[in-house]
Formats: sequence, C-alpha cells, structure tokens
Amino acid sequence: MTTEKLPREIYAIADIHGRADLLDALLGFIAQDAARQGSRPVLVFLGDLIDRGPESPRVLDQVSAALDLYPGSRLILGNHDYYLRELLRGTLAPEDAVNWLDWGGVATLSAYSNRPVPDLDNIASEIRAAHPHHVTLLETALTYKEIGRFCFVHAGIRPGVALLLQTEYDLRWIRAGFLDHTDVFDHVVLHGHTITASLRPEIHANRIALDTGAYRTGRLTAAVIRDDALSHFVSTEVDGTGAIHVGEWRP
Repeated sequence: MTTEKLPREIYAIADIHGRADLLDALLGFIAQDAARQGSRPVLVFLGDLIDRGPESPRVLDQVSAALDLYPGSRLILGNHDYYLRELLRGTLAPEDAVNWLDWGGVATLSAYSNRPVPDLDNIASEIRAAHPHHVTLLETALTYKEIGRFCFVHAGIRPGVALLLQTEYDLRWIRAGFLDHTDVFDHVVLHGHTITASLRPEIHANRIALDTGAYRTGRLTAAVIRDDALSHFVSTEVDGTGAIHVGEWRP
C-alpha cells in the first residue's frame, strides 16, 4: 500500500458501537464546519461501527452515506465489524459466533431482525437482501490506511513489524505489546479499540487513542488532522436531559 498525500483536513472517528444518535450529531458538526470553511474534509472511520449500542444498522447507513459525500473517505474494519462481515459471507466460525453474541452482537442482530432473539440460521440472507450496501461497505473496508505521517488503524500495530507484514488479527485486536510500547513508530498511529482510562482522547509519543467509550459514555470522539498535524479533537457530550452537544476539545 502506498502512502498518500495528506488532504487538507481529516476527521478520524473511532468506535461508534451502534450510537447513531451520537454519529448524527458529530456528522452534523463536521458538515457545518466544512460549509463554514468552504472545505471538503476526508473522514476515516476507525472501525467498530456496530454492537452494544441500539442502532447498528443505521450507523452503517450513516457511514456509507458519509463515504459517498466526502471523496477519499474510508472505513477501517474493526473486530466487531469483522464478525458481521463473516456472518454475511457465510464463513463465521461457530466459536466466533458465540464470542460475538457475548460481546454485543445480539444488539446488532436484534436491530436488523426486530426480534429480541435473532435467528442466526436466516438472518444473514435477510440482511444481504435488505441491506446490500452494508455488504458492500464491509467488503470494501480496509485493514489500515497510511496518509502522510499518520497510520489509521482499528486496534494498533505490532512493534518491529513492517506495516505490509502486519497480520489482520493484530491490526484488529492488538493491545499488549502495542499499548505499552514507548518507542516511536514510522507513523503516528491513530487507533480505537481500547477505551482510554480517562474516557478522553489521549496523546502518546507514538499514538493517539480515540476510543472514549461512546456506547456507554455518550462521548464519541474524532481527531482533526490539518496539514499533516493533529489540530484538536471534536467530541459529543450528553447532558442531564439527554440532549447531545458537540464541541471542540483540546487536552
């Protein structure tokens, strides 16, 4: 994979986990900011669109529409998204199916089927028939993306291994060996997958962690990259009345 020239502005959005309400608000903020500046940003979704939250199918609709609206935008496949892709392919291993349902897959499949207990024998064909654009979205997702000095990935990378030689498992699942690695990488790594201890985006010497636990905190976070540098973050917040607010945040 070749390194691409950095666009003027990039929003990297992590771990939505079925919170279509938060993504609606964040995308609205991005659209208003783009209109104000007369710009057309690139959006990179860092994966885990689905599970745990209540509206996973609508999140896939939103992301598919955003990729069409903002040329050059891409989805990175997360570990939760991987399970749905494998189900739709008919290649989901039984042990993976059990794990997926335990880790939030029931919410996704129930949202697709409108049944509290999803019918695994038939739901894949139902989803393929009713939501072919979801199939396309998952099948065209990347495992990582390099742009300028940044590497966009779901979970992280294995230190000491070239990007082209990274395993898909590590790119989607890694924690140990990556999160505790303190030396610099060839790129600054933007990632989600592991909820930050502060529940805020965190900047480290070699990586920027963006999973702020949106499905349970109401805080969905995007990093804003301008001219090959981190500019700031944009996050949603839910107040005591349930209203969603979006604003810029700087550590």
